[in-house]
Amino acid sequence: MGEMLYWLLGIPLGLLAENFGEWAVHRFVLHGLGKRKTSIWAYHWHDHHRVTRRLGMLDPAYRRGPRPWNTSAKELLMLGSIFLLHVPLTPLAPGYVTGMYAGLILYFCRHRKAHLNPAWAREHLPWHYQHHMGTPEANWCVSWPWFDWILGTRVIPDTGREPQKKSAGGDPPGR
Repeated sequence: MGEMLYWLLGIPLGLLAENFGEWAVHRFVLHGLGKRKTSIWAYHWHDHHRVTRRLGMLDPAYRRGPRPWNTSAKELLMLGSIFLLHVPLTPLAPGYVTGMYAGLILYFCRHRKAHLNPAWAREHLPWHYQHHMGTPEANWCVSWPWFDWILGTRVIPDTGREPQKKSAGGDPPGR
């Protein structure tokens, strides 16, 4: 029973940790440090955001795959590094590492699809679409807006802050 509990609690904790990580890295690393042109993280703000703003959410770097040192390659390297840092925890918390791994895979797949299919992004990841097309200093989460809700950074551009009532998977009903 104890091992099953590790899995049952670990997977959602890993998913939550990954979502907090994407919120924090996006806000403080990719936008904070990344606004300095000399930063290793500058690709996010100066390349990815510039291209997506100009092309209406589309980022052709995701179409070409991880070519040497393009946006997609840098993102995959960062995600792989985050996962490798968590691998030593596997014997102690296999469910947590599984949840973290699943969250990283979901993040990459959803982020890539959002930048290859802007209409899909507008419908299924409106918080991320709004981050690129309206409010780049809010809506930090990509996979799910959980930590944007928790930390009060989920902003809907035309109406201000999101109402308190929320559905489980995304934006409030009716959005």
